[in-house]
Amino acid sequence: MRTLKQSLQTISRRVGVYHRLQASCIYDLYWRIADRRLIEARSRQVDFYRNLLDGFHRSDLIFDIGANHGTKVDVFLRLGARVIAVEPDELCQEILREKFQRYRLAPKPVVIVGKALSDSAAKTEMWIDGPGSALNTLSQKWAETLKADKGRFEDTHSALDFSRHKTVETTTLEQLIVEHGQPFFVKIDVEGYEVCVLRGLKRAVPFLSFEVNLPEFRPEGIECIKRLEGLATEGKFNYAPDCNRGLALGEWLDAQKFLPVLERCTEKSIEVFWKTRAPTER
Repeated sequence: MRTLKQSLQTISRRVGVYHRLQASCIYDLYWRIADRRLIEARSRQVDFYRNLLDGFHRSDLIFDIGANHGTKVDVFLRLGARVIAVEPDELCQEILREKFQRYRLAPKPVVIVGKALSDSAAKTEMWIDGPGSALNTLSQKWAETLKADKGRFEDTHSALDFSRHKTVETTTLEQLIVEHGQPFFVKIDVEGYEVCVLRGLKRAVPFLSFEVNLPEFRPEGIECIKRLEGLATEGKFNYAPDCNRGLALGEWLDAQKFLPVLERCTEKSIEVFWKTRAPTER
């Protein structure tokens, strides 16, 4: 089975359809036979977001900020969403196009925005772990953190020296909303740059999430909470160390009650969720 898998990967890469196959029923069928755990993990993620996004309707808009290779884009499409995939890395953009737009009778409802998000429309530097790496970042602090702690992501086979950087174009969440419409959910995973992204948001959205790498980015996580509280004082917070295990708290908390939770959190990385609408409200 392993030899067959390697042969299929080699052939599909050679003809340029490897990433397209990863978003196909053929891929699902293969893994249902080879190892159902991958399919079951994805199904748990779909169920997690379906339960989280109360009131979500098919064709509602989701912003995936830091889309990388499109793993979450695929999950959001399975909810029936239209997705704006924001990704400044050129290799990731190519993978997203191959997965969701090429070699299809009808392209998936995915718009790829080849920019980074920040607090202004400008140009800035992105620190490079490698082409297509999920660890590429606009945060020099995060790059320096990983350079000093190379064991943090041992399973990625990355050098983590961030010896290269390049200039990328930035836009803001507010401008993205003006251009594409109000999102039902905004997912932000930008390797330590989350607070800068949220500085570019001027209005509340129904649901939003952002990553916090701990303990180094606890101050930035606290600033994110306070900025969101400023947009909607009625907003509530929860978090998940792993979406496959569900939310960590049994109830959603307002900002002032959630801040001590973040202060005490000992996880290496968490995803914080924010909602501003009451259940079943539309």
